[in-house]
Amino acid sequence: METGRILQQFIFWSVWLVIPLIWEIITGIVSGIFTASGYRKNKHIKLDFMPEVTVIVPVFNSVNTIGKCLDSIAGQNYPNSRIEIILVNNGKEDGSFEVFQGFQRAHPNMKIRWLNSGRGKSKALNKGIFSSSARYLINIDSDGWLDKDAIRSVAAKFESDKKINCMTGVVLIDPVCIEQSKSKGMKLIQKCELFEYTETFLVGRSFQSMTDSIFTMSGAFSCFRKEALLKTQLYNSDTIGEDTHMTFQIRRFAGGKIKLCSNAFLYTDPIESIDKLYIQRQRWQRGELEVASLFKEMHTGSIKDYFKKFSMRIIVSDHTLAFPRFIWFFALIYLFFINYPLQLLIGANLLLYTAYLLNSFLYLAVSERYLKGQNSVRRYLRKHWYICFVMPLYRFVLYWIRIAGIINSLSSKAQWNLPTLTGEFHILKTSVRKNTIGRMAFLEEFKKFINKG
Repeated sequence: METGRILQQFIFWSVWLVIPLIWEIITGIVSGIFTASGYRKNKHIKLDFMPEVTVIVPVFNSVNTIGKCLDSIAGQNYPNSRIEIILVNNGKEDGSFEVFQGFQRAHPNMKIRWLNSGRGKSKALNKGIFSSSARYLINIDSDGWLDKDAIRSVAAKFESDKKINCMTGVVLIDPVCIEQSKSKGMKLIQKCELFEYTETFLVGRSFQSMTDSIFTMSGAFSCFRKEALLKTQLYNSDTIGEDTHMTFQIRRFAGGKIKLCSNAFLYTDPIESIDKLYIQRQRWQRGELEVASLFKEMHTGSIKDYFKKFSMRIIVSDHTLAFPRFIWFFALIYLFFINYPLQLLIGANLLLYTAYLLNSFLYLAVSERYLKGQNSVRRYLRKHWYICFVMPLYRFVLYWIRIAGIINSLSSKAQWNLPTLTGEFHILKTSVRKNTIGRMAFLEEFKKFINKG
């Protein structure tokens, strides 16, 4: 009788779990198969003509990273005479300009310029765009460095398909920098970050590229045909999600394809702290919400079509069934406190965990194929395959950070430097202390009043 009841309960839970399970497993398998087949179709594109390329680098207190960034551009497997570099200062307060001068002296034959713009990344990018002279533009962050074949790969893909108007490159965390981390806990998070970026670009973006459904390019590494870019309203300073907004402008005003250049890699430093991770992911979340609002004003289709194209994609695809997961979490707490059988709660969570775990291993296998030319990263992922077991928990934490981003976006004005997790905990602690002291004072006064009576 007891066995039959447990079986009945498991059937009930399985029905309730069918949506997230199907989403995690079936969607993962489909995208994995598509991206694996896409790799087989990837052919080496021979580049007979070397078009001029402008690399725009916004500079803001980048003295520690800009030198490595510039060296990676100079070391490209592409003629230096066909590369134009534009550094755009948007509020430097350090020695970045001196680094630029040193690079200029070391590479007198390279075309490199230093411009000043108003504060803000979008203003820096817009000034760089207007000042550029090349057919193709590549925007990269000053704390990243390009793989030696990155520019050649971008130019070759543009030249091979005239319908491509913009592309995003692959952004990965540098494993060498991870190993330099002194904190074991932070090193674990940084390894998860590397696995996340690998999954996001080499599986997620690859699948979106194949289905022409990329809704945001990477702000750290994005590439454009200049003629298409000039059909837009350029980068918007009213949102911290300027890269997402530009992606939608390209679709709205310029048309054409938005693709991933899967063999163009940019490496960047891992996140330095939990606070930095907290700020970064909230910024991404708020940027998406802001673009949803801004793009609604430009949208010419029906409201139904608008939600289909943007909001539903973010709510369902980008956040992996965010609302069911939210309900699921609090439902578990409720069921625990009403003495629901613990073995059923554990079993249900194991099913969800297994779904996420299978996806992580599938994505790792597919990503390795795209990393064929990036042997150091490939070996690092293989060596640290066990990180797949941690990824479900890592993504669960990120989910709550993004939920916090939604809540904060409703109560505070968007800005680039958002409150840190430590700062918000301090505010919460102070608020609780004040409220507690206030309540205690009230109770004391109430006691005095009663005693007098």
